[in-house]
Amino acid sequence: MKKLIFVMIALICAACLVLCSCSAKGSALEDKAPAQYDYDSFSQQSNEKSDAPDSQKLIKKYALTAETKDYEGAVSYLDAAVSECGGYYEQRREQTGRNYRYLSAVVRVPADRAEGFAEGMRGAATVTELYKTADNVTAAYVDAEARLKALEAEHESLLNMMKNLDSASEFDLWYKLQARISETEQEIASYQARLRNYDDLVSYSVVEINLREIKDVSSSSDAPFGDRMSDAFRESWSEFFNGLRDFAI
Repeated sequence: MKKLIFVMIALICAACLVLCSCSAKGSALEDKAPAQYDYDSFSQQSNEKSDAPDSQKLIKKYALTAETKDYEGAVSYLDAAVSECGGYYEQRREQTGRNYRYLSAVVRVPADRAEGFAEGMRGAATVTELYKTADNVTAAYVDAEARLKALEAEHESLLNMMKNLDSASEFDLWYKLQARISETEQEIASYQARLRNYDDLVSYSVVEINLREIKDVSSSSDAPFGDRMSDAFRESWSEFFNGLRDFAI
């Protein structure tokens, strides 16, 4: 009986010790917990992360349509802008009619300056449309790099095997190795060309420009629909009467 009482007292004491320990841990955690979430710190970390170098391979393209009354001034501005940002014309075509002049061009611009170049056209003409696209080719680029390294390793291994062969006594094996070496060399050249093409497209963005000369500049595409309809109607009648006048002459 005394042993039973002793065991019960021991269990009660152990339970009390456990409860006290949990209570102490709980209060310690409460003391360490922050009173408020530091949103400013989180925002600062997010900004620092966004400023880190981007390893993504993005092919950026821009397409804009613009119109101007001062055609020669706009073209001069475009030529200067292309030269200033280190770009070049990949294609350029001008058309001249009786009542209009038109420029169609494909410009290659360094990717880090392409956005400013495209937006900068607003300073020389009225940009009615501006489209931007970005094609992420990171996965394809990494895959091509891995495949190229594997082919280069295989090519080196095949060359080492060729050195240890007797072309006379082991002609069949020598012939097969020679054929495979030629195949790997062709594949290596193909992947190298693919990577160079990716590098070119990523480092230099494509900007397609369509610029036309008009007598009355249209409203921006951001203008209300009714205003744009009114401008289009007025421009259509103007072109209609100009056509009649040219026909009469």
